[in-house]
Amino acid sequence: MSRFGFSVLILSLAFVGAANHSLGQGSQATPPSFNVRQAAIAELQEAQQELISLAQAMPANKYTWRPAEGVRSVAEVYLHICAANYGLTQLAGAPPKPGFTYQGFEKSTTDKARIIDQLIQSFAYAENGISSLSDADLSKPSGWQGHPGYPTVGDVVLHIVAHAHEHLGQSIAYARMNGIVPPWTAASQAQQKKSGDSAR
Repeated sequence: MSRFGFSVLILSLAFVGAANHSLGQGSQATPPSFNVRQAAIAELQEAQQELISLAQAMPANKYTWRPAEGVRSVAEVYLHICAANYGLTQLAGAPPKPGFTYQGFEKSTTDKARIIDQLIQSFAYAENGISSLSDADLSKPSGWQGHPGYPTVGDVVLHIVAHAHEHLGQSIAYARMNGIVPPWTAASQAQQKKSGDSAR
């Protein structure tokens, strides 16, 4: 056999061996599994990122704006989200947030920097609290007395996620009503414009 033929044979054997190895790995691969805590944290992180970027984009003088009398202001919506992150995560079994009192919290400040800091702290508290739960914890009775809709810790965790996204939607509407384009939308539009200009 020539040197060239021998080289081709070696490469062919190596290719077949690699292919068989890949097939073996594929057959041994375990199917993906669902982890409710990881999913909840991922959803909260997405809401956190967008809420904080929106809070940063909203001018400080708009934090007292409200769409109508008797409706939460911009500041009050953000602080309402924080209060839920603190209070509901505690109901799910996390240790109390030091210094947090629900009563009057929503009206405790209109300062933009302080509110953004509270958003950061409250999401970190919720995400850390949820990540510390075990599978068994999720089936335990929740501490939400008198609220039959959320009987277990797992129900409360799902509500924390739903609550954050509900008020993210409200905050987007508030921003739009004040002429503020959500930063992620503005970035997407700028990228599309740049791509369109490049294609010309």
